[in-house]
Amino acid sequence: MEFDVERHARDFMEAAKKFQLYFLGLQREDQPTKAEMLRKEIATVEEELKMKSEIIKNQERLIQGWRKDLSDQLVKHNTELERV
Repeated sequence: MEFDVERHARDFMEAAKKFQLYFLGLQREDQPTKAEMLRKEIATVEEELKMKSEIIKNQERLIQGWRKDLSDQLVKHNTELERV
């Protein structure tokens, strides 16, 4: 009984390549597609935009309140200056 070492080595390497391709294919199936990744990124950006829009609205309300306060103070100061 004689073994052809080179043939067995080639067969082994061929089988190893097939296993490697199979496992790489499994890994790719677990990863999200580009479309899924883009959808997730868009959803994240939309959520961030929504939060920032709320912050901007709140800041605008504060500024309007400060404008009114400053306007009221200016009227008071002008009234006081007219008295003097």
